[in-house]
Amino acid sequence: LSSDIRYSIFIDMDANKKKVEKLLSDKRNIEIKINNIQSECKHENKVLKQIKENGFELRWVCDDCSKLLGWPTEQDREKYFR
Repeated sequence: LSSDIRYSIFIDMDANKKKVEKLLSDKRNIEIKINNIQSECKHENKVLKQIKENGFELRWVCDDCSKLLGWPTEQDREKYFR
C-alpha cells in the first residue's frame, strides 16, 4: 500500500475511535442521569410489564421512571396473563 492509503486508513480508524469514545461517554452520562432520576422517584405507579432481559420476563416496573422494581408473585402472573 502506498503511504497515502495507509495514512488515510489510520485517519479513518482514529476518527471512528474518537466517535465511539464520544458515544460511550454520552452513554455513561445518560445512564448517570437516568440513575439520578430513578433514585429520586418515589415509584408510586408500579405496573407489570414484559421486558426483554434474557428473553422476555415479567417484572414489576415503575411506570414513571422505568426502573425495574421486582418480580411478580405467581398470583400476579396469573392475573396478568388472564
